[in-house]
Amino acid sequence: MSLPARSNPISPFKFAPMPAIHFGWGIRQQLIEFLIQNFSKKLVVITGKTLANQGYFGHELLKQLHAQNISLQHFIISGEPSPEQVDEIVQQCNCNTQAVVGLGGGSVLDAAKAIAGLIPSQTSVMDYLEGVGLGKPFNMDTCPFIAVPTTAGTGSETTKNAVLSKLGQFKKSFRDDKLLAKHVWLDPELLTTCPKETLYATGLDAFTQLLESYTTLKSNPMTDALSWQGMTLFQGAFEKIDSSDKSIQQEGYSNLMLAASLSGITLANAGLGAVHGLAGPIGAFFKAPHGIVCARLLAPITQMNIETLLKTKNAEAKRCLEKYQKISVLLAPNQTQDSAFILKALIQTLNKLTLRYAPNGLAEHGLKANNLHNIIENCRSGSMLGNPVELNDQQLLKALKRAL
Repeated sequence: MSLPARSNPISPFKFAPMPAIHFGWGIRQQLIEFLIQNFSKKLVVITGKTLANQGYFGHELLKQLHAQNISLQHFIISGEPSPEQVDEIVQQCNCNTQAVVGLGGGSVLDAAKAIAGLIPSQTSVMDYLEGVGLGKPFNMDTCPFIAVPTTAGTGSETTKNAVLSKLGQFKKSFRDDKLLAKHVWLDPELLTTCPKETLYATGLDAFTQLLESYTTLKSNPMTDALSWQGMTLFQGAFEKIDSSDKSIQQEGYSNLMLAASLSGITLANAGLGAVHGLAGPIGAFFKAPHGIVCARLLAPITQMNIETLLKTKNAEAKRCLEKYQKISVLLAPNQTQDSAFILKALIQTLNKLTLRYAPNGLAEHGLKANNLHNIIENCRSGSMLGNPVELNDQQLLKALKRAL
């Protein structure tokens, strides 16, 4: 007896390699032992400025590694890394470095990832940077990269791209499978040292990545499962972190950190959408924190997507609208079963999230109604190509103005 034909066959897809992931509250102490046992000669450590201060884990890490007489080079990344900064650090590093440890937020990890990739060859990142570099193939040996995130946002620890920028000119990626971290150490306790404002902004970026990779044209069953798990973990995480109960706080931090790393995996395999399509050029032309940009754009872009999908009568549009409905019910359970109401409720929920955790608009970072055209002119590549529906310039401008 033959089986009935599938009504929705699974489309072909590829799933990228993943690093070894170590997760657990307080697991950073095992990280130190791991480094001492496996890299006892030459290490490069990249941190943010604050994390190297006494009382922070970066200071403890450096102190214990020094005590083992390990040859260390320590560099600090402040702000978003530039190609020049990466090249300068690479030139100072020993070619025989055994591993590069990145400890910090997304910018630190992106810089460390690029540095690890370039140390053995001592080549310039501008040889390989997408869109603005020389376009050379990256056929070089790399140094093992070990990622230790201290924020829960970009998911850089689980992606193969390092985002570098020059303010007023570009924000582009150095991307290759060989840049992927060999090991990722996820200690949610490290998030307790992150300022709440930063934690909320980066967390909203992670949620945006999960939502966009779930609804993108390039999603597949594996990314759907991981992005859904990530959004489930994100739901209520901020409220738990703000609890006075220590055990509930710990659960919130843990959920948020794992959700962020899952968002890196899903974006690496399914891509993103119009929110990040706009966030790229915004980051190139304005000093606007990436997490805030994503948070402020999420509701208006989602609304534009839903309005356009409702006018698009095909199976793909129906599939995406069903996904938006599922997200709405996840974030705000016990809703009516009316699909139109559920879709409107999603926009309301996203707006509430933004107002509570990212209340200040993008106008505070220099964006105005009369200086948005550069963003529109430079947003049509990259993440924008994965958006579930094509949005015209007028729709994108409308969303940007709502985010001000």
